[in-house]
Amino acid sequence: MSEDNRNPQDLDEILERIESIDDVKEVEVPLFESIKFESPFKDDKKSASYFAAPTRVEDNDGEYTVIGSSTVIDSNISCGGNIKVKGQIKGNVSVNGSADIYGTIEGDIQANDVTLETGAKVLGNIICKADVNAVSDSSIVGNIAAKNAYINSNVEGDLEIINELKITSTGSITGKIVTGSISVASGAVLNATISIKR
Repeated sequence: MSEDNRNPQDLDEILERIESIDDVKEVEVPLFESIKFESPFKDDKKSASYFAAPTRVEDNDGEYTVIGSSTVIDSNISCGGNIKVKGQIKGNVSVNGSADIYGTIEGDIQANDVTLETGAKVLGNIICKADVNAVSDSSIVGNIAAKNAYINSNVEGDLEIINELKITSTGSITGKIVTGSISVASGAVLNATISIKR
């Protein structure tokens, strides 16, 4: 039937059929879900211990959550996939995948991998199943627990690195270091006690 031959009655009939379809159902999905975050660093003594039981959310490797540069979130966040933070989060962040930080997080981070890009700031503990990479001009005020760490930034806190810790010439660490192995480039600043565990 051409458009010229349609009459209002045909259109009404088509609309009624469309409205009667009930296969599509609305589902409410919460944007953010509050999490209970347990840091492995107890008390004010900052004594490090291996990883706390992770907060589990549904895995979704293909998912990527982006917090925009003009966004400020005053809440805990949990993600099943990965997260990229360009803005500011005032709360704990728990992700099953990777956390790429360009902005500021005032809270603890729990992730598989954490990367701090230039200008990033973390005021809280970082707990990683795999690697922490902190590039130049980023800063961390808090403890770090990870399998491996590459520090090219300023860290004020205790580090517990299971395998390998690399500190570049522009890296600076103030705190206690416990690691499986360490390499320190000329020019790095260390105000720390170092223990090597095999």
